[in-house]
Amino acid sequence: MNKLFYFIFLFLLILGQLNAGSNPGLAFLKIGVDARAVAMGEAYSAVCHDAAATYWNPAGLAWAGSNSIVLMHNSWLQDINHEFLSVQLFHGRHNVAVAVNLIQVNGIQLRGEQATTEPFGTSSAANMYLALNYATPLNEDWSLGGQLKYLYEKYYLTDAAGFAFDLGIRQRNMLPDVEWGFSIQNLGKMNKLRMLSTPLPVIYRLGMSYILPLQVLKYSPLAAADIYYTSGDQFHLNLGTDLAVAQGINLRIGYVIGGDSYNLTAGFGITYWQASLAYAFVPYRYDLGNTHRFSLLLNF
Repeated sequence: MNKLFYFIFLFLLILGQLNAGSNPGLAFLKIGVDARAVAMGEAYSAVCHDAAATYWNPAGLAWAGSNSIVLMHNSWLQDINHEFLSVQLFHGRHNVAVAVNLIQVNGIQLRGEQATTEPFGTSSAANMYLALNYATPLNEDWSLGGQLKYLYEKYYLTDAAGFAFDLGIRQRNMLPDVEWGFSIQNLGKMNKLRMLSTPLPVIYRLGMSYILPLQVLKYSPLAAADIYYTSGDQFHLNLGTDLAVAQGINLRIGYVIGGDSYNLTAGFGITYWQASLAYAFVPYRYDLGNTHRFSLLLNF
């Protein structure tokens, strides 16, 4: 199995380099989903086991204990709205999920070639993808998953579409209470928007999660770390922790080393029966403002 892991790892790295382009677009593909993941500093590629894994690492779907739905609303910067929905339809040996990720900007002012004090109208822009996921356990310790995405972008009167793949692997039981994850996202291509096609941001995530062998308020904290790299030479180290402070109540905090516009993240989660409500707060630098994400996880 170790030889298979190294082969898959090398294969994914080569695919990523072949697909990497300079000045990538579709930046919404880099905006994290699920308030729990964001509150933990986006150190999540070795944590996710529910429908949110469709974004972070599809291999995590293989170890889901039930079907689930994740819905997220993100009040992002400058009145930009970001919505995410993912549904795991089957779990067990064959795990299938679908997802939709949408970000929309309204009220874009339109002006002609001459400078004017008043715009002659407004328009909107939208980016989205629809995705189909499949994951399977290779054995008790390894899982493999993939995602096929239909991409769409629209700016004023022009639009374009394309396809991309995400691939991921997960490993556990190498050490007690430790899980590993590796994923590569956005291997694909967009059609031309007017005269040029938009290069996709190829993203690599290598992560680890660890249930600490100590108790805080009678509960063992979860610690996680991700090494994040994307085409365009963006490199981050994402750190996060999730601590239960009472039955059904969790506090989360994260820190991004090397983040361009933010470092600290925080949030909380409330779980009751089969439902979990999560909130994440991210303060941005450079007077950009703060963002608030809310997500709901339903297990069924």
